[in-house]
Amino acid sequence: MPMALAQEKPKGITVYPSIMHVDLASDPAEYNLTYVNNTTGEINLKLSVEDFTQLEDSYKISFLEGKQAANYKYSLSSWISFANPQIYLNPGEKKTIKVFIDDKRITKGGHYASILAEIAQPENNKQVNIKAILSSLLFVRASTGKEIEEGKISTFLPERDNFDYPNSYVLRFQNNGNVHVIPYGLIEIFDPFGNLAAKGIVNQDSLDALPESIRLYSVSVVTYQKMLLPGLYKAKISLHFGKTNQKLFSEVKFFTQGSFDFIKIDVFLFAIIILLIYYKKRKKNNVK
Repeated sequence: MPMALAQEKPKGITVYPSIMHVDLASDPAEYNLTYVNNTTGEINLKLSVEDFTQLEDSYKISFLEGKQAANYKYSLSSWISFANPQIYLNPGEKKTIKVFIDDKRITKGGHYASILAEIAQPENNKQVNIKAILSSLLFVRASTGKEIEEGKISTFLPERDNFDYPNSYVLRFQNNGNVHVIPYGLIEIFDPFGNLAAKGIVNQDSLDALPESIRLYSVSVVTYQKMLLPGLYKAKISLHFGKTNQKLFSEVKFFTQGSFDFIKIDVFLFAIIILLIYYKKRKKNNVK
């Protein structure tokens, strides 16, 4: 009978959900955040809000402050408030706070912010030494009737070296709308005879693409053919995104050596040619 492994208990302070999506057309203009104290000391959390944007061609985000945040039309911090901006947690204790969104004043499109919880050590507690900030991302879609879903495939290419057969593909999705969307889709690869050679699922992690930005997705594919012949292959991608189920299609053709290694084959043929020349010269010398 297999031995059951005990799950490791979380350490430090945890927060959930770490990512929250709120659509004001169908969801309440509030949600709950739960903080858990997994330490042995008392914890004091001070809550705040900071806007963020997505770095171009990256999985990373950039926090905005001051003029940057004030000039960012997709900011959210101005419309966020808390039932209580400060939480005290005893060892092992968890508490839930309400986050409110001002749906009466929020402007059109998508808005984004991170709910920050700064962890401060109580003055009367010398056993715990923690100085950190917990972050929980919030994606809000307004309901003004002026939300636009629009996008295109700016890049779709195989990831590979020279003529190697690619096991992954690069997708750059350009979001031209004013709301965040999550593109999903399928990549299919066909061999020179039109047979299905490989397939891959786009965006299995459900990563958001923010408005007016380009998001890079790397898509791995599963190859079904044991032997891949050299030749011209075709990769097709089909995407869908948004509440209006927008659809996009693209394809790319590329030459690949398949399961063969042209460099090793060339080296082998070159060696054979050298040996043939050597033996031919040797035979010619022996005849003389």
